[in-house]
Amino acid sequence: MPDHFYRFRSASALLDGFHELENQEIYFPTLKELNDPLEGYKDLVWRGDRIVWHNLFRHYVLCLLQSTFLMAVAGKEFTPEMASKIIFHTPNDLPEAPIRKLYASAYEKFFAHSSIPVLIDALASPGKSMRRDELAFYLRLVHSFALSIILELFADRGAQLVTSATGLAELADKTMRSIPRILDVHAPVGDLASALYFINNNMQQQLALIHDLNNEVPDDKRPWLFVARDYPSQYVTDLEQLLYPDWHAACFVTDPTGAAMWGHYGDGHKGICLKFKAKSGHNDEPCLDLYRVNSWSGDENGMVPHYNFVLHPFEAVDYTSAFPEVDFFESIGRLAIPKLNDGWYRGPNGERSEVAARVLTGKDQWHEEYWQRFRASYRTKSAEWSQENEHRIILYSNLDSFDTTEARKLKYRFEDLTGIIFGLRTSTEHKLAAMRIVEKKCLETGREDFEFWQAHYSHGKRQIELAPLRLLKITLPSSAADAAP
Repeated sequence: MPDHFYRFRSASALLDGFHELENQEIYFPTLKELNDPLEGYKDLVWRGDRIVWHNLFRHYVLCLLQSTFLMAVAGKEFTPEMASKIIFHTPNDLPEAPIRKLYASAYEKFFAHSSIPVLIDALASPGKSMRRDELAFYLRLVHSFALSIILELFADRGAQLVTSATGLAELADKTMRSIPRILDVHAPVGDLASALYFINNNMQQQLALIHDLNNEVPDDKRPWLFVARDYPSQYVTDLEQLLYPDWHAACFVTDPTGAAMWGHYGDGHKGICLKFKAKSGHNDEPCLDLYRVNSWSGDENGMVPHYNFVLHPFEAVDYTSAFPEVDFFESIGRLAIPKLNDGWYRGPNGERSEVAARVLTGKDQWHEEYWQRFRASYRTKSAEWSQENEHRIILYSNLDSFDTTEARKLKYRFEDLTGIIFGLRTSTEHKLAAMRIVEKKCLETGREDFEFWQAHYSHGKRQIELAPLRLLKITLPSSAADAAP
């Protein structure tokens, strides 16, 4: 493995914009800030027995109920993100308040319909598995029915959540009566299922676009449109939060001469590339020391974090056309076991799912496989990105929260930054600013070994190469040099 890793940054990020060089910080972006929309993509599959499928629909009713209520309370201030964290709830999370009884009534009415057990039996049949598009299809089938129950229950208690839901009850009745016939039609499709459900989902998206294009939706009506039309797809997306902790990646390369890399990540060759020296970690893997929470303790004021430098490995990205398959019901890793049992693994009469036996009985093996799949998910990118030859440091935790930008800025040791490389178009102003920051830090720490490099185009080799700027030396005053370790 290489002993140095390189990180491209814009001059703005390093200097006057975010002061990353002065602060010795590495920023870990959210997945939405990365340039590949398939970062962290998992080939999610749903397969399981009647108990877990029963609980998925029960969970859907619970989340839809709370999202609908939140929509009514927040009004036009409501956003889908506000309802996103509801996905972590189970029935026992409901307060001892009227909403708990309301949910119990909604649950009872929903599962009293004769089509629901027929649907669950079909989904739980041996060998049956499905992916996102198919799950969204079946949720859309029951959505109008579940929503009509919820609105009716609120109305019975004097809470008219929406001013108009014309045709919802009729649509719900028609759709629910069609479920057995739809299941019969879909049963023989076999290998064509994935394509058919993709087409259906694609059509739904087109129809939504056509509706929104032809009908200007007022701001105060958008929350209702989300709950009435878009919620099934959003629920499928939100389910993924139950699996693994959120993660954030800082990207590095082993070759700092790639023209495309400079162009894309080095701000069109106007940026600066940082050169880091790796330290040896577990099994001699290359690592970088970063300052973060490494332990917790408790006192009368609650939990207290303790900070120190922690080795973080540079992990090579795997470039492949296949993303890791993840079984949803066997990978719900972000819920405590009591909550997992209450919400997902036990039936109405306390019976235990076969999935629970596989997960909870062989816990050591399950944990090993669970984290292997997690690592595979954050290390996998499609083959089209292979020219980057990327390594990344991953930031995640089951205890810490990295929701804020400041929490995702981790400090490195200045001694591990061995040099900086100027791009073909890096301005003199930015070079001088970077050099002054480095000089100040070197004088403070007693360093004379810092390297400066300049990227240039080699006509002989017809590629970008690096030229050492040996005349740019940090020279310590004699007193500082004598005091340096």
